[in-house]
Amino acid sequence: MSLFFKKKKFSDPLDKKAFTTVYVMDDNSPITLVTHELDGDWQFMGDEPITDHMKIGKVVSLGEIIKKDKSILKVADLPKGYKATRKDKGHRWETFKIEYSDEEIAEMGYICSQCGELHKEIPMAYASDAPYEYFQMPLDERTARCSLNEETCIIDNIDFYIRGQLNIRVDNGERFCWGVWVKITEDDYIRITEMWEEENRFLLEAIPGKLATLLICYANTLDLDVKIQIQRIPIRPEVEVAYSRHPIFLEQESGIDMTRVTDFARQILHPIK
Repeated sequence: MSLFFKKKKFSDPLDKKAFTTVYVMDDNSPITLVTHELDGDWQFMGDEPITDHMKIGKVVSLGEIIKKDKSILKVADLPKGYKATRKDKGHRWETFKIEYSDEEIAEMGYICSQCGELHKEIPMAYASDAPYEYFQMPLDERTARCSLNEETCIIDNIDFYIRGQLNIRVDNGERFCWGVWVKITEDDYIRITEMWEEENRFLLEAIPGKLATLLICYANTLDLDVKIQIQRIPIRPEVEVAYSRHPIFLEQESGIDMTRVTDFARQILHPIK
């Protein structure tokens, strides 16, 4: 093997799936097109037209493709979103950026404007593990001052919180969810926890509270007036923002589109430091 091949290798494991054709694997047709898709998939094709993907397409491992034609190692460092072509096995590879349509990108996920990477799935929910005030106290004080579990939190025996879901309708029929904490009175906290394991707990009247989660995609959300509606076991309480001019109230009232959901992902996955 030449020194050139020793210097280049695929960063993906050799058992990674690769897409090719029966012409390449069974008929020894030369590989003249290599694509490294935005979603990380590799394709190795010849010049033959593909009229029936089910009959002609073949899934093998990256290692099998390398054994079939070691000259593809010359494009092992092909970046995602690029393709390499050549006239025949002995010719030089030429690389080009793949021009995707908006529809093709939407099928794969979305391209993040912050990192330039393709994210295959857009998260439809984000949640905080504790109220905002919990994270403001020193780590070495939290155990002594707080009683925190997955659904409730008490701080210094004077501040009482319950976890809920703030849902927003999306125009594609899905639901986006903020997992938030709400500060409530001690009396309401006792009333909710006493009914927590009861089958008819959902009959409790809506309880007022203050939002206790800072959502970085909005202007300050702390202390916004909300209402909590207890749901049937095991569904978390639903949180409804009280009437105001705050953007989160307007979005919960009117709904959002997937562009807004994608914007949430950019801000949360790549926060400004």
